[in-house]
Amino acid sequence: ALGRAAALIPPGAPGRALLDFRRGLIAENLTHAPQAARAAYRRAHAGATAHADPLLLSFTWRHLAGLALREGELSEARHGFAESLRIREELGYLVGTAPALVSLADTEAEPEASRLREEARRLFRLLGGVPTWLARQLTPPAAGAATA
Repeated sequence: ALGRAAALIPPGAPGRALLDFRRGLIAENLTHAPQAARAAYRRAHAGATAHADPLLLSFTWRHLAGLALREGELSEARHGFAESLRIREELGYLVGTAPALVSLADTEAEPEASRLREEARRLFRLLGGVPTWLARQLTPPAAGAATA
């Protein structure tokens, strides 16, 4: 369905960037095709830039950085996560700031990584545990728990 929609919406049209982003999400998470996801995220990134959509731009930075991190491109991942965080902070997009902090922490060495995670925990608590899916990443391991 998204492919058919893409055929109907010209590449430079408003709304096309969001469609391309969604196509990237499908490629990354359902079909497990990182190359297709990267291409879709890059098209979405270009569209978000062209149409001055900073929130979508923060998402494309984040997802492109996630792909880079999985491929071991630490510097590229750090840059993308930092840009995503910067935009979210500028927009006041609090619900998206804690996940951005955690992602950036995954690219940093100690003690910076711990500082970023603690900042994410504080924000997560202030937001009443939202987004809920982030709880698994922010909960410290139980004392005496075995690590795998």
